Amino acid sequence: MSAGTITKVHQGFSYLLDPTPEQRSLLSSHTGAARFCHNFLLGVVMENWKQNREKKETGEAVNQEDYLGTRHLDLQKLWYERRADTAPWFSENASSTYNYAQVHLAQAFSNFHAGRAKVPQFKSKGRCETFTVAGGSTRLVDSHHVRLSRIGELKTYESMRKLYRHLERDSARIMSATVSERRGKFYLSFTVEMSRMIPALRPPLRVIGVDLGISTLYTGATPSGKQVLNVANPRNYQRHQVKLARAQRVASRRQGPRKEVAPSNRWKRANARTQKVHADIANARKNLIHETTTYLAKNYDRVVVEDLNVKGMLKNHSLAKHISDAAWGEFVRQLEYKAPWYGSTVVKADRFFPSSKTCSSCGAVKAKLPLEIRTYHCEACGLTLDREINAAINLAGWTGNSTPAGTRSVAGRRGEIRPKRQRLVVRAHPDEASTETPTIVDA
Repeated sequence: MSAGTITKVHQGFSYLLDPTPEQRSLLSSHTGAARFCHNFLLGVVMENWKQNREKKETGEAVNQEDYLGTRHLDLQKLWYERRADTAPWFSENASSTYNYAQVHLAQAFSNFHAGRAKVPQFKSKGRCETFTVAGGSTRLVDSHHVRLSRIGELKTYESMRKLYRHLERDSARIMSATVSERRGKFYLSFTVEMSRMIPALRPPLRVIGVDLGISTLYTGATPSGKQVLNVANPRNYQRHQVKLARAQRVASRRQGPRKEVAPSNRWKRANARTQKVHADIANARKNLIHETTTYLAKNYDRVVVEDLNVKGMLKNHSLAKHISDAAWGEFVRQLEYKAPWYGSTVVKADRFFPSSKTCSSCGAVKAKLPLEIRTYHCEACGLTLDREINAAINLAGWTGNSTPAGTRSVAGRRGEIRPKRQRLVVRAHPDEASTETPTIVDA
């Protein structure tokens, strides 16, 4: 991309709403309408699938025409045909609320057919309470007020000055607005198409390797061995754990929502206190990730991070809570979409690159380096260094020429391979080959 190229990018803006009691009722009506439309159309399609499946079991012929379509236009037509009988109140809410509910359901079916996700699920009240309206029915009155169709003028706790100025000078256009209810509060998220100046990719003059950890959340170093980033782990969940447990115990003693039983007012107040603690944890975590990723994208030309198998690491029940609280996946996701905005690049090191076990001075690789050993000591050259700084230096100097996966022990991470764990060159006879998967023991 040439220097100073202006391109269109989609960017999100989220704000906390301050609705009146009447407006809260209208917002809840729209979230309920979107949920009803989703559940109704999903139920009709599922019933159609069930009937066709029963026909096949009885030997009847089932053609492609017997199946209801799951594309957006098919679901929209189905809703138009049945909404008068099924939801006579549909005109009380904005029409785009139902349209976007059909769009999202059609996308869920598309992901299911493509094998990217499981079959769509029904939405229950109190969970996933969202609705989306078109950008044409949304207008910013000023930096603290937004007007939504059928709801009116809503006030926001936070200033929308940045977005308002972009709209004033026609450098942004609202595509859609999504209202979501989380932890008893309403949030308004805008999907905005912005004209953004994307600089050319800078030559990698400033390179940093970032090691993700638990004791120290982010450790950054340059290829020369200088540590330039050290972000301690605030342990947001652990700091609020006692307060959260106390709030949850109080809520558990109240009459909560059950089938055909309405929750008591005391449970609602206790649950609100519990949700507030959850919100404080999530907001603190999100704020730190945004600050760090923006700093890295602005100040470095090449950022090298680890390609961690977070899902597999969560199977370690001793560390699962700490790994989830660290949110490494969200950190990398934000860094990847922010880097192009400032002309930098993000590089993921190979998953089996032994950044922690390799000496950043001489390149010697250890066979084992348990997690409890926090200081790296090289027997070959005598280097003694904090293991996270050592890993960050190795990541900063990573060129992509790592050993391909499968050529060495996965557990050893390019370390020495025990002879009894090496693969046999000669294949066993088919009649003698075992069908059991061999057990891999950590080297």
